[in-house]
Amino acid sequence: MKIAVFSATLFLMLFAFHPLSAQQNDPASTVKKLFTLLDNPKSPVNKENQCFKEVDGLDILKLNKPYIKEYLNNLKNTGLFSPAYLAEKEKYYQQMEKDIKKEGYASGRDADEYTLSQDPPETKEIMEALQKSKPVISGNTATVPLSFKNRYKLIYKLVKVNNNWLINDIDASYPK
Repeated sequence: MKIAVFSATLFLMLFAFHPLSAQQNDPASTVKKLFTLLDNPKSPVNKENQCFKEVDGLDILKLNKPYIKEYLNNLKNTGLFSPAYLAEKEKYYQQMEKDIKKEGYASGRDADEYTLSQDPPETKEIMEALQKSKPVISGNTATVPLSFKNRYKLIYKLVKVNNNWLINDIDASYPK
């Protein structure tokens, strides 16, 4: 009898909490988690500048190779980025290294890497846009479009890996 009551209670608890876990595993919640991390100055996601040992304006003169590995590992450990996204980031730093060897410098990014803007929206604006956003899911891929007042539209492309939505790419469109 005790086992039957325990089993029934466990089943009801799992059923009752299912919507909560499903809600936490939607594409928009992954993007929300990213911006929650970015809003924390101590977050390792905010430490990309440490990948650059020597800079001159936007030109990168020398890379901090040991930190690049740590930074990429930090991104991986967030559980928010797909293996393909992380591989592209690694290629980005490898290309920088080639450019530095060839030209003496590599061009740095002139916009925020997660909002693709020189004047990124505040976290509050991003969270408001996320609340209004309607993710489009097609099988194991999804897009989360974020629209900002007369500015531009951010498009987060996600893939489902091991039942988790992971950021695979970030794109933007600008008003004409």
